[in-house]
Amino acid sequence: LFAKITTVTYFGLFIFGVLIILLFEHNQAFQNMSWHKSLFYALFQSATTRSAGLQTIDVSGFGEGTNIVMGILMFIGSSPSSVGGGIRTTTFAILILFLLNFSNQPEKTSIKAFNREIHITDVQRSFAVFIMASILTFTSMIFILVVENGKVSFLQAFFEVMSAFGTCGLSLGITGDVNDMSKGVLMVLMLIGRVGLISFIIMIGGRREPDKFHYPKERVQIG
Repeated sequence: LFAKITTVTYFGLFIFGVLIILLFEHNQAFQNMSWHKSLFYALFQSATTRSAGLQTIDVSGFGEGTNIVMGILMFIGSSPSSVGGGIRTTTFAILILFLLNFSNQPEKTSIKAFNREIHITDVQRSFAVFIMASILTFTSMIFILVVENGKVSFLQAFFEVMSAFGTCGLSLGITGDVNDMSKGVLMVLMLIGRVGLISFIIMIGGRREPDKFHYPKERVQIG
């Protein structure tokens, strides 16, 4: 099941990235290029958001929409057990499957994929990783924007933070110009992205002892 989910999710994100880059850049960065050259540039740039660490074209020449989509792909990152970062493809896949299978009746909410059901523990871990990653990345973006005091645009901060968290090595060309505090934030994000958020959460929070008792359960209105 793990191999199937990672393979399908990886290729789905890869094809999505290729199509978006071609669509958004055919009248901009790829305007004077032949169709096959544009295609190979799009193929490589979509793959590099999966932590390839290389680039064949200056991404600062891309439009804002393209760079935002690439930032989202870097946030998702690569698959577990690889050298890439991000929240990982399995986390993203489980979150999407949860939304597709969501039911207002808890006893009927089970996530199915390839004739298997995904364990509830993995669903809880996926939400924990996504929430923790969102807090870390957006807090880092705000910190960099405040520290740089107008020297860095929102898009530049967003792209650099997502690239660091995804350990992709891509940049809009500002990494060397930011101050030491911003560089320190990017370095920490690279470490967390590489180690993995589950390991990071366990590292800072430690392993909890099993509960010796439970409180009465109650329902809370949501949405």
